[in-house]
Amino acid sequence: MDLEMSDSMATALDTRCPICLDSWVNPSYVVPCLHRFCFACIQRWAETKPECPLCKRRVSSIVHSVTADNSSLQFPLNINKLCFTGMLP
Repeated sequence: MDLEMSDSMATALDTRCPICLDSWVNPSYVVPCLHRFCFACIQRWAETKPECPLCKRRVSSIVHSVTADNSSLQFPLNINKLCFTGMLP
């Protein structure tokens, strides 16, 4: 792969959600790795598998509605419920 194509792919990933590959819709960040996804995409993903789709680290919460004044909403994942229903090893 040539350098120009590699740069173009990296730029595309910076402007698109890695799950749906579409433009960001309500960008959200997973804790602790802070990778960014559309809120609906990562919420659905975390319901079935509470790990980051990119780095595979366990996700403890989703930070959503981040604004310029550093305010945000944080959605903790209920790991105990996921374990109880058998979704985690």
